[in-house]
Amino acid sequence: MSRIVDVAGVHFQIPPRRESLEAKENVWEQWREAASRLDGTGVDLVVTCEGMESVLQTVETAESLENPGRLMQSYMDFARRNRCVVAGSIKLAEGGHVYNALVYIGQEGEYLGDYRKSFLTYREVEMGLTPGKGAVVVETPVGRLGGAICYDLNFYELWAEYRALNPDIMLFSSMYHGGLMEAAWAYQCRCFFVAACKDNTSDILDPLGRFLTNASFHTLISFARINLDRTMMHLDRNMEKFPAIRRKYGKGVRIDTAPDLGVALLYCERTDLSAADIVQEFELIPLDVLFEQSRTQNRECRG
Repeated sequence: MSRIVDVAGVHFQIPPRRESLEAKENVWEQWREAASRLDGTGVDLVVTCEGMESVLQTVETAESLENPGRLMQSYMDFARRNRCVVAGSIKLAEGGHVYNALVYIGQEGEYLGDYRKSFLTYREVEMGLTPGKGAVVVETPVGRLGGAICYDLNFYELWAEYRALNPDIMLFSSMYHGGLMEAAWAYQCRCFFVAACKDNTSDILDPLGRFLTNASFHTLISFARINLDRTMMHLDRNMEKFPAIRRKYGKGVRIDTAPDLGVALLYCERTDLSAADIVQEFELIPLDVLFEQSRTQNRECRG
């Protein structure tokens, strides 16, 4: 069935003299402005930039789940007020360790889970942060969410872990943009990608690695409406069936092809049917199933 979600990434501008009180107030002002623009819009998921924890918090002022401070409370208040999920950047203290984290807050302002940055920079290690233990996918009212923070985007073993966990949306909270790695992660993780970055742009990409929208300092918030009911498949052994699918289901199905990748996305846009149902009915072969069949076939041919 069609699973429509409105997602937003909050863009961030690094303030001058980031250790100063003026810089901290500047960050609060950015968050207040973003919240005011999003309040009452029906947004389902909001992601904030790593700049929030980087500028506002130190290891000593990290917040805990048992003792949420001003930053976590602001995420909880926004989520509760808008009946949405917030993926909020924060320094998270637990068991004598402090993590650079994305904390997922639910529609009642409740804690749903978190992702802890797996690959810290040298500077973060020296300041006393502890790295997380790898990929985490959290089930939420807006789908299966995976997180990556800044430097994480450089490490292929992390996206390989996420591929196995089958997220619906990867959330990227970062002080750098990531460039072509954003598209690579969206495609390799087979999911949507929502970024909240600083300075350059904050982007939203589809599972084909294609840009849906972005925000800069002019617009502050990237916003997109996405459908999570999807199947990704190779054109080979599937493409010849697309006309019959379109004839039967018309506007109830959308097939988005990427000839450069040799891949297509099938979205179901009906309420009485799912993409999985269409896959079964027309004997379509999902992308990773086809790849595994090819691995097996080639392995057997090698003898």
